[in-house]
Formats: sequence, structure tokens, C-alpha cells
Amino acid sequence: MAELSSYLRHLPPVLWSGDPAPPGFSLGAFLRIFEKVLTGIDDDVEVSHGDHAHPAITELVARQHELFDPWRTPAEFLPYLASWVGLEFPTLQRQPLWDEYQQRKATAEIASIERQRGLRSGLNRYLDLYTVGQTHPRVVLDDGRRLLVTKPARGRLAPIAGLVTQGPVLAGGLPTGAVVSDGLIRPQCVTPAPDGGLFVGDIGAPSASGVPLKSRVFRISATGGYDLTGTPPKPQPLVGSDVIQVPVVALAVRPAGDGLPENLYIVDRSGKVFALPAPYTGKTATQVTTVAPGGNTTIAPVAMAVDTNGDLLILDRGDGSGTTNPPKIITIKPSPLTVTRKNLTTVVEPLSLLVQADGKLIVGDGGNQAPTGPEQLPGNLVRITRSGTTWTEAALLPAANPLVAPTGLVQPGGRLYVLDAGLKPFSPPNVDPFLLNVADPAVVYAVDLQASPVTVTPVTEPGNIVYPTGLATSGDRLVICDPGQPEVAGGVVPVWSRLLPCRIDVVIHFLVARVPADPDERSAVLRQVVGTIRTVVEQRKPAHGMWNLVTEF
Repeated sequence: MAELSSYLRHLPPVLWSGDPAPPGFSLGAFLRIFEKVLTGIDDDVEVSHGDHAHPAITELVARQHELFDPWRTPAEFLPYLASWVGLEFPTLQRQPLWDEYQQRKATAEIASIERQRGLRSGLNRYLDLYTVGQTHPRVVLDDGRRLLVTKPARGRLAPIAGLVTQGPVLAGGLPTGAVVSDGLIRPQCVTPAPDGGLFVGDIGAPSASGVPLKSRVFRISATGGYDLTGTPPKPQPLVGSDVIQVPVVALAVRPAGDGLPENLYIVDRSGKVFALPAPYTGKTATQVTTVAPGGNTTIAPVAMAVDTNGDLLILDRGDGSGTTNPPKIITIKPSPLTVTRKNLTTVVEPLSLLVQADGKLIVGDGGNQAPTGPEQLPGNLVRITRSGTTWTEAALLPAANPLVAPTGLVQPGGRLYVLDAGLKPFSPPNVDPFLLNVADPAVVYAVDLQASPVTVTPVTEPGNIVYPTGLATSGDRLVICDPGQPEVAGGVVPVWSRLLPCRIDVVIHFLVARVPADPDERSAVLRQVVGTIRTVVEQRKPAHGMWNLVTEF
């Protein structure tokens, strides 16, 4: 006799106790059909065996809410769910370009991103969706924000905003038009001013652009305002900085002492050191000395700081680690004027310098710029302890750490912050300048030297900085210099976003390890990714904006 349905227990016995045996109609046999369908048991399996060939309909109904959760819905349901929010997964020759994770991520986030459509933040998030994958390039938007500000907060990533976004105005057409109003274009270095404002060194427009803006120094208020002059008032660089003929690379304010007034010291790329006395306005900078050595030896100053005793310390890259002209610290005593040099023995690629309250130094080291293995990809921080002529150097971070190119160091209130450009090599080669060993987002890290082991934690949101080169404090905020992508071979002049209203430059860097080694395959992959990014930017950019792709292959 066939087994009767267990569903009979839910019905009064009067309805089924007198059921006839087969082949007569039996309510228990009839209900067994529904029980098998609803519980997912094959027809040739007795109900009592309980072997489910597919999920029971009751189970599917109970889990129906999961169908509408992009992270829990079955993979085969994702395209249909994505269509609810107007999202189509990209394909190439009918093959999906996104893996399951990227499909889920895009479906989950697209609605909130759509609310930011037309905004820079929305375009950033949309690009992040479309570039997650095997290649996962570093994509940043240069919309002309040149001096940035952020306020770190514990427990969350802080946003980065523009402190100075107004730049020069040229009349008569670019690039050779007359300068109607001046302003920052490519800020390279920044240092706090005694009045709470900032001194900012600007490297000017690249010579290839033809724009008549050379390197100069501006004084910026804590709220981002320029020194103004004339009628109507216009931004005015420090008059005394007109003596600078080559780009400024470092600034430092030395307080009054030893018979000298308060001075702003300026170092240019050639190694000349200038002093501009307070109150700065109406004063003229004079050359104090040059730290450029004679002969064929070169100098490459990258940072400057004031020592605890009032000396000036200049961090010089020289010709690089392992050469006869290695990285060094140049000490300048202003009175009487003396210049001494101390070679660094472990620093490979010096990028930033900090003097701590106890007189010890910290150097941001970008490490080997031509790494031969993954162990050489991170950068580090090197502490220098000085005792007379004996200097000792010690790496502060473990070999495996998130730093790549630490271009700025500050320590307000004892908390150490590191600005990291995320690019290696930091100075890209002329061949494939957008194909690098490391291409991480530029962020600010907080480093806890008291923790064991030392912790390095990001404190700012990624994707908002192009090519940062300087960091300073302004009250409880951090100020970041972002001169934008440097010029590279091939005629690319990435500066127009700082001169043309509503212009956005898109800069893409790829990782060597994430693209095919075969040249033809690599070219096809890069073209496909760049094409996708072009489409996204064109569709999602602000309606009033123009844009240009800086990256070329």
C-alpha cells in the first residue's frame, strides 16, 4: 500500500479515516502529490525517506527576501536583480568581464552612487565599481583642487576637501595669454606660518605648456585665502620670491634667534638657499648660500626642516643610494654661516624629513625604485639618532607595511601622520610612465610608534589625491600639496585642469603584475580598460564639465 501523505495530520479524521484502498480515490494519496512538490522529493522516492532532490518550495518561500539581497542572492539571479536598478554587466564577445564579486558589489552600491550622479564623489565611486577586477588600475580625477585639507578622526576615514581651488586666470587665450590674476597652479611644498597661515611653494607651469607662470611662493590664510593686492584685489605671491629662477622644492620658517630675525627659508631645485625676513610683505629674498657641490656631483634637495637648535636641515637625494653621492642630510648654521654634510647609509629613496621634539630625525624612505621582488615594494620610515659625529639609523616599520612613497611627515600633538603617494617608482620613467610596480591610492596614514608592533592605519578616504608632495599642519587639520601628475615624455602636459574652468583630467596607472606580459595581449587589455573608463567618465561626469585622459599607451 502506498504511503499516505503526512499532511493528513493537519485535517480532521472525519475527512480521511474512511479512505478506500487503491485504485480508489484516496485523500492521503492525493495530498502526497502536493507534499512531494512542496518538499522537493522526487516522485520515485517515498516520502518517509526524506531525500530532497531540490530545495523545498516552502524553504524557497522562507528565503525569498534573500533574492533581493545582492550579497546573498544566487549568482544566476544577479543579472535580473541588477536590471531593477538599470545596471547591465559589461561583456566582451558575449563573455562577462566582471567576476561574481564585482557583479555583487556593483548591484549593491549602484543605487547610492546614482544619488551622487553629476558630482565628483559619484564619479569616483562609479569608476571604482568599473575598475575592480583583474587589472584594477589606480584612477584619480584632477579637477584643479591643488591645496587640500583634511581633519583626521579616530574610527572613520576622513574626507579630503579643497582648501585652495582658485588658480591663475589668463586672458587672450591659452597657453600664451597674459596673466590677469595669479594663484597657485602646482603647489610642491608647504610649511606653517607663524600667524597660523601657510607658506606654499609653487613650481609653476611646465615649460612645455608655454604658460608664462614660473615658480613662486604664496602666503595662504588658514581659511585658504590669498594675500590680495590692487583694485580689484587679486592674489599676490610674495614679492621677494621673484628672485627664484628654478622651481621651489622646500620651505621652512626659522624663528628669530642668534641675532637673526624670523626668516622664511626657500630651497630651489638647483640647491640655492634664500632667506625672506619677516614680516615678508614688501621684503626681498636674498640668497644665503648654495648647497650644490662642485664638479660633476649633482644635488637633488627634496625636503627641509628647522632643527631644535635653529639649524636648517636639507634632505638631499644626491645621485641615489649606492653611488659616490648617496642621500645625505645637509646642515646649515645661519650664524656664522657654515654648511656640513652627513651621508645616510641605509636610506634608499629619501622623500620627506621630520625633526622630532627630542632632536631625532625621521626620514620617509620610498625604498628601492626598481624592486626585484615583492619584499622590496614597501617603503619605510627611518629614525636617525644623532650623537656628535656619530649618527645611527633604524627602520621604524616592519619590512611588510603599507607605505610606498612617504612624501610628507608631521607630528602634531605627538601623533605621527604620513602622507603617502602610493606610487613606485615615484619618479616614473619615460617608457610606460603609467605602468608601475605599485599603484595604490594616495592617502594619509597615522603611525603609532608606541604600539607593539608599530601600527600604520589609513585615516583619509582614497581616490582624492593625484600626486601629493607635501604635508603640513594648520590647527587641527592637515594640509596637502597636490601638484598633479608630473609631465612625462610624449608631449603630455597634465596641467590644463588647473587653468581651464570645469576641466577634469583623468589619470590612470596600471600595475605591471596585473597586466599580461605579452605585448599584444597587454595592449588589448589596456585598451579595453581605458575604453571602459572613457565611457564611464563621459556618461557620469558633471554636465558642465570637460574632461581629458592624461594616460597614454
